[in-house]
Amino acid sequence: MDGRPLVLVVEQNLRNLELLDSHLKTLNLSCICAKQGVRAVILAQTHKPDLILLDMMLSDLSSSQVIAYLKQDPQTGTIPIIAVIPLTLVQNNNFSVLTGADDYITKPYDFNKLEVVIGCYLSQLNFSNSL
Repeated sequence: MDGRPLVLVVEQNLRNLELLDSHLKTLNLSCICAKQGVRAVILAQTHKPDLILLDMMLSDLSSSQVIAYLKQDPQTGTIPIIAVIPLTLVQNNNFSVLTGADDYITKPYDFNKLEVVIGCYLSQLNFSNSL
């Protein structure tokens, strides 16, 4: 693309999707967005993003199916997947939805934590000047 890290944002809620897209662009990141799991898999296979933010509450495919498809594909298997889960699941210690994800953040979004997590993974991919 243009040398900036590419993040695939998968978020079922349109308002949250637009909010994330806007915030990530202020961090000098390129974004592609999807509201459904099937579309996310296709976009990941086509564009091979540097990082995926995956809403764990999708309507068409379960998030675990999306993760399984991506991790089993040699072209997308090494892309870090950051699960986005509702804070209530964390408070109830329900971490079963995170199977296969590399890390997680909670909703509602804490943009400071989001930046730290993204920065950690991008620095491992030699994008240390991005954030």
